[in-house]
Amino acid sequence: MIVMSDLFRVSLRQVVRQRGFGVILSIALGITAFIVLSVLGREIRYKVGQDMVLMGGVNVIQLYMDDAAYPGQPRREFYPETVEALRKLPGVGMVSRNLRGGRVFDLRTSGERTIRMDFIGIDQYFADVYSLTLVAGRLFDASDIERRRRVAMLGREAALMLYPSAEAAVGQLLILGQDVFEVVGVVSGVMLGSWGRGGFLPYTVMIDRNWAGGKVDRLFVRAIGWEDVTPLVKLIPEVVREHQAAPHMVIRTQEEQLARIQTTFMWVEALLWLGIVASLMLGGFGIWYGTFAAVRARTREVGLKKAMGGADADILAQFLAEALCKSLAGGVLGILLGVIIVEVGSWALGTGVSYPLLLASSVGSILFSALIGVAGGLYPAIQASRMDVVSALRFE
Repeated sequence: MIVMSDLFRVSLRQVVRQRGFGVILSIALGITAFIVLSVLGREIRYKVGQDMVLMGGVNVIQLYMDDAAYPGQPRREFYPETVEALRKLPGVGMVSRNLRGGRVFDLRTSGERTIRMDFIGIDQYFADVYSLTLVAGRLFDASDIERRRRVAMLGREAALMLYPSAEAAVGQLLILGQDVFEVVGVVSGVMLGSWGRGGFLPYTVMIDRNWAGGKVDRLFVRAIGWEDVTPLVKLIPEVVREHQAAPHMVIRTQEEQLARIQTTFMWVEALLWLGIVASLMLGGFGIWYGTFAAVRARTREVGLKKAMGGADADILAQFLAEALCKSLAGGVLGILLGVIIVEVGSWALGTGVSYPLLLASSVGSILFSALIGVAGGLYPAIQASRMDVVSALRFE
């Protein structure tokens, strides 16, 4: 029986001599992709998903009291304890208070033209919920809301209608009703829509003046990811009604866009895993074909070994060990590349690395690589071990 150390030393030499680097690389790429998706899959999915949802705002859930549509019903609002309870729900990123109705004011432009502009009441979280971009000035902060400061923000389109530039709008005074408000910032964003042609005031200021109904009758709930939207839609009514009466509360989401994103992610994820399987299968077929080619090229060598007393088990072990060395080399290379990409990817994404998961996926990868080597090399190795000695020695 051949010694194990000699078996693998000879097998490694044969692998280098056969130059099966394409097979090794194919297995390595499959293993690398498997490790990266296993360890960083959720973070990558979340980051890509955030970019997609921000384009359509599908992770923003609107809640509003629709009591005005029912004659005789009192006008209800969301209580502070309800808002706090919603913020504690799993999957909720933040909650923004809002006055559903707006207030329209007539404003004079720099060209002495009068335009009608709609203003809505918001809090300091609105900019984050709707991923607004600050064009000039600053955003509302908590002190603006709590101290009821007479400040305003303008959408970029609104600022350009009133002033020569967005920067020129900052510091300007707006006469709204009987009050004077200072423009402190100009914002824009894909999700703003028609709000980009209007303005924003602290919701507390609008409540004090009884503008837009004077009640917080709308909330914007931003889910952490698009996967959290559907569970939250089921949980939110229960939580709200635990803290207050809300018989005519309406929940609005962008269901069609959400369904399209879910379908897109399903296909992208399926294609990624299909690519991994295809790469590993290609490596397995490469080992199978390479081992067959090695058996054919070394037929006389096999016959000579058998003639000198080599056992069938030794022949089987040698060719199987060569196939195993190829697959394990690919597996080790794939693990090294995978660990490097995971470390770089976690740094780029700003997330931590789950080292127990990384270790488990690496161990699983090396075992799977060994399985590929055995599966791809077993049949050719059996064929080699069953060769007839005389036929093998006569082979040209």
